[in-house]
Amino acid sequence: MSASPVDEGLLRQVADTLEQHRHTVVGLSHAIAADPELAHEEHRAMDRCAGVLEQAGIEVERGAYGLPTAFAARFGSGDTHVVLCAEYDALPEVGHACGHNVIAAAAVGAGLVLAPLAEAAGLRVTVLGTPAEERFGGKVDLLDAGAFDDADAALMVHPTPYDEYGPRSLGIEEWQVVYTGRASHASAAPEQGRNALDGLVAGYQAVAMLRQHLRPQQQVHGIITHGGDAPNVVPERTEGLFYLRARTPDDLADLRERVRACLQGAATATGTSVEITPVGHTYLPLRPHAGLVGAFTDACAALGRPYTPDPQGDGLGGSTDFGNVSQRLPGLHAYVAVHSWPAVNHQHEFAAHCVTPQADETLLQSAGALALTALAVAGDPGVLHDPDPTS
Repeated sequence: MSASPVDEGLLRQVADTLEQHRHTVVGLSHAIAADPELAHEEHRAMDRCAGVLEQAGIEVERGAYGLPTAFAARFGSGDTHVVLCAEYDALPEVGHACGHNVIAAAAVGAGLVLAPLAEAAGLRVTVLGTPAEERFGGKVDLLDAGAFDDADAALMVHPTPYDEYGPRSLGIEEWQVVYTGRASHASAAPEQGRNALDGLVAGYQAVAMLRQHLRPQQQVHGIITHGGDAPNVVPERTEGLFYLRARTPDDLADLRERVRACLQGAATATGTSVEITPVGHTYLPLRPHAGLVGAFTDACAALGRPYTPDPQGDGLGGSTDFGNVSQRLPGLHAYVAVHSWPAVNHQHEFAAHCVTPQADETLLQSAGALALTALAVAGDPGVLHDPDPTS
């Protein structure tokens, strides 16, 4: 679906304003990348984003909606309200290997572009700092707190090796799994012990054997985070983390039941007990909105951004708490190419690539395209009409 052609005068305004803020926006991206902070610890990233917006005269609420590392920058007036989502949490060990520095700076950059245009366009804008995407699901907390209640659309971009403006994703649920046994001397009295590590390893192996019988796009990933304390002590307590992914809520419910049976069966077999605790929120699959995808596609074309799809075809993988947002209201979660292949998300090489001149250019184009998409929503209510509401 394509939106109305981009007005040439408006396009020049967007491009000129973006050029004025080029060094600020790129500098913000690089500063966040150089100082990674994990989920719910993103105090410096939040302050950097908020500071840039405040320097432009935009009022910012830090600690918005009860989340210490969230922020909300609000401006404009009118009947149309668009939320620009900024993510800025990093990953353990690999830092900003998912490119959240680009996501945050693109949202802030779009806000800077829209600030002088919003009033005339009848547009209200919130640049919303959304913490803890990699774990816990900050956007679900923000949804529950009312951050999107009166929004007409929510927009964001995500850097990837290739372009896909209307991607889909898998739902995900994270489990902490704890096995409890009985400690004993591993040599002198092993018969008195019940090995919690055996329970966890047996559960892991049972899940591995389950994989060949899963439905398409059902996935399970697991790691052992604590395997015991000393080789000569029968492990009394062990811990693991498991991610369950699926393309529909029904498939996720089916996977939940089958994985739970594997883990509980392993406990029975080893004479241990197991406790399964969900961590954070369940992420729902992305629901791409055809009208917003069309408007963003037109904006990218107007800005001279070439579309570079994956030559192997559209993939389906990964998960995001923006999926929950997109199931509640019209949402755009556009994958934007930083041309990093063969480096992919969650690799050290991808983190390094997200501060290259190529990534910087993608960042600036994305900020402009987000701004033009928001203006398209304000200028044409038909953009928010989705011809396939079940998609």
